[in-house]
Amino acid sequence: MSLTERLFPLMRRRLRVLLSPQQLLCVVRHGTRLVEGSAQQIAVAGAGSHWQASVDALRELLQQPAIAAARLPLEISLSGRWSQLVLAPWSDALLSEPSAGRFLQTQLAALYGDNARGWSVVGDDAPYGHTRLVCGVDSTLLQALKDVAAECGHACRVIEPLLGTALRTMEADAPCGALALVEPGRITMAALRDKRIVAIQSQPASEAWRLELTQAWQRWTLRAPELAGIATVAVTDLSALSPALALAPSAALHLVPEALPSRFVLSANPFGERATVTGSAAQQPAPAATPEVAA
Repeated sequence: MSLTERLFPLMRRRLRVLLSPQQLLCVVRHGTRLVEGSAQQIAVAGAGSHWQASVDALRELLQQPAIAAARLPLEISLSGRWSQLVLAPWSDALLSEPSAGRFLQTQLAALYGDNARGWSVVGDDAPYGHTRLVCGVDSTLLQALKDVAAECGHACRVIEPLLGTALRTMEADAPCGALALVEPGRITMAALRDKRIVAIQSQPASEAWRLELTQAWQRWTLRAPELAGIATVAVTDLSALSPALALAPSAALHLVPEALPSRFVLSANPFGERATVTGSAAQQPAPAATPEVAA
């Protein structure tokens, strides 16, 4: 075996991390495959609406001996709480910078208020004349993630919204016309065409999201009849903490889940299926370039 052949598997490995208010999820990815036994689920101490506690938990995770020794490049996915999405209509302003940046910032500000004017904003590469998916992230959060990665000696390859991660990890031949992403407290639905998001809808959700998803889809298709013909919706469920971490009795709903209608098909968890749960990133040892913000 040549030196290149011995090194290539290491070069292809990445540490995929989900940053969210309640938890961190992480798993080692080798190419398109998740490394068996590498998935972890970590409750965030002092979880709340601000992202600082989760960034602190990420630092502690990266300082664990096994992860620190591997120095794997990072792929960070941001919860929908901290990565705001909007579909922007086509405009000639998109043909050049800086007018494109100003236009996309205006679209986010129209939906999320003046705070959006301080966000880092990026749009996808939709073809000429088509709507563009726009992602806005607090610039301070992005800098904090870059700083933690650099401090711990990791290259940070990608920072992207969780919805983007779910879309990228769908099987290439999956015949799905829509994606539903379920996080704690929120359902985000996206209609797809040629693996691009062409419509998006988000709403609050409870632990009984399996019932609410069907109702949410029905309401959306009533407002957008062109979506009613979509036969299959891929569902990515990242909603539930382990029962050991659940604070409300209603979390028991996840132990006997309601069956989803045939239209909805559960997809593989992009962060691994059997994550190990710890009380915080600091309490348990972990098992064995300039970032981009991808919308």
